Amino acid sequence: MPEIIVCFKQVLDESEIKIDRAANRIVLEGAKTKISDDDKNAIEEAIRVREKNGGSITALSLGSTDLKKGAKEALAMGCDRARLVTDPIFKESDAIGTAYALTQAVRKIGKYDLVLTATGTTDSFAGVVGPSLAEFLGLPVISYATKISLSGNKITVERSLEEGIETLECELPLVICVSREINQPRFPTLLQIMGAGKKEMVEWKAQDLGIERSESKVEVKALSVPQSSRKKVIFEGKPEETAKKIAEAIMREGVVK
Repeated sequence: MPEIIVCFKQVLDESEIKIDRAANRIVLEGAKTKISDDDKNAIEEAIRVREKNGGSITALSLGSTDLKKGAKEALAMGCDRARLVTDPIFKESDAIGTAYALTQAVRKIGKYDLVLTATGTTDSFAGVVGPSLAEFLGLPVISYATKISLSGNKITVERSLEEGIETLECELPLVICVSREINQPRFPTLLQIMGAGKKEMVEWKAQDLGIERSESKVEVKALSVPQSSRKKVIFEGKPEETAKKIAEAIMREGVVK
């Protein structure tokens, strides 16, 4: 029976983010947080693998703020326990720094057969954390997974590529990065939500993982709103003439050739 670790990230709810056009800035203050939508696919797939094969699931998250809200949702969905790494030094962590810290947390958890992540998260979608986590752990990684089937110590994974579907087989342990097409995440019932509070939730600080500083190499200098404007060209005349003028203008601008 596999021991599964599934990673999730608490991100800003994009529907809560506002734009200050006058100041040309993104307003993040006051925005609520949620589990990244893509990470819910990873949580859902972990639950489905356990439903078919037994085992248990540890939800793992890293951040600089309170992660309990997301952890309770992951537990309500069906995870067995949660491990949360919260520390101010992770506030500005980039993808590599995050992957390194998650690696230390996975090692502290100790026993695992399968580590699941999303291909990317809805805030940055860098697509780097999962593969970097695998590299730090010295494990094989399969990304863009759209179907997972486990049999004993072997796992078969289908992944979606531009040229078609690729089927891979690998032995445990390994890291799998799932795509959002893999499933439809479930909504917890009221009983599951109430029961989540009884499940084990442990918080760790950086020093608990032997981390003294962030391994981040990227510094975000600013967030700004892209500027756009319309040409405001008006075409007049009969429909046939206007259509021809529009087509010529589009070709002249290089939109189509």
